[in-house]
Amino acid sequence: MSVEGLDAGIVRGLGFLRRSQLPSGEFKVYMSTDNSLEKDCVVDSSPFPTALIAYSLGFADPSEAGGMLEKSLRFFLAEMEGPGLWRYWTKQHKYHSVIPPDLDDVACVSYVLRRHGVEFPSNLKLVFANRDPVGRFYTWLTPRWPMPRVPSYWHVVLRQWLSPLKMYYFWKLNESEPGDVDCVVNANVLFYLGGSPETLPVVEYLKDVVRRGEEGCCDKWHLNRFMFYYVVSRNYDAGVSALGEVRDQAMGRIVAASNPDGSLGESVLETALAVCALLYWKGAPAEVERGVRFLLGRQREGGEWPRAALYYGGPKKYYGWGSEELTTGFCLEALLRYRAAAL
Repeated sequence: MSVEGLDAGIVRGLGFLRRSQLPSGEFKVYMSTDNSLEKDCVVDSSPFPTALIAYSLGFADPSEAGGMLEKSLRFFLAEMEGPGLWRYWTKQHKYHSVIPPDLDDVACVSYVLRRHGVEFPSNLKLVFANRDPVGRFYTWLTPRWPMPRVPSYWHVVLRQWLSPLKMYYFWKLNESEPGDVDCVVNANVLFYLGGSPETLPVVEYLKDVVRRGEEGCCDKWHLNRFMFYYVVSRNYDAGVSALGEVRDQAMGRIVAASNPDGSLGESVLETALAVCALLYWKGAPAEVERGVRFLLGRQREGGEWPRAALYYGGPKKYYGWGSEELTTGFCLEALLRYRAAAL
């Protein structure tokens, strides 16, 4: 493929995101009971998709994406509460007060802020206090017994007891449970914290998931195995070398999902995630190049790529979330990282 064609695709994708970013700095995500996201879609305001997109934009030159990133960083600070915490729904969302803070949002937003040198209150004690008996991280910051001996944790979670009916109905009406431990969430927390003796149980947990072949069912929300490959492989790239023990297995499964047209998996979104994962694993150059060609061929006139569900409201998949912006973020990350690797 020509360098010019690759550059043109990147410019068009960045242009779409620049035009679609909301004045607040947020990027849209849609929620729908139709998991194809082709109908019955409503905008669902959340910092989480913007954190994923902002991470991907971090691979672009500041002259190309700096303005978008600055807006997103301000959006994250405006949505922060307490000592460096975020909830899935924004403060403007009608259900914001119902949902507890969660480590998926906390880790992904915190990583992006730290990456771009933005100061925010340390949340590390809270994050480390939210672990199960074997050292994996719970998804939700919520009251549990025994309570961690961390005063800031008590201060955060005991507020939830001030609205017992709200919390009762949240746990009752959703597929969530206070003791949820999810693999993709743990991988995102590991990415924020980095490899250390304290996070070793998470590394072992992720390796076991690959060895058992449970990549697509080890997380209540992230039910796409390519998202699992993406988050695990970027931890390996970031220096968690122990994950290299499952590198060949993971890569083999990704490559086995390649199709004659160059796609990997069943959609543009899965192809983008797969290409990113292979680049993070530093392997399968033929599949990577064919995947990039496929992505460039599926880019739309306006610079975007089609929406697809990235995550769900639980294993029953009553609701799915995705958007053109979210797919475009991952596609741009794939193209940007491919361009950087090829130079």
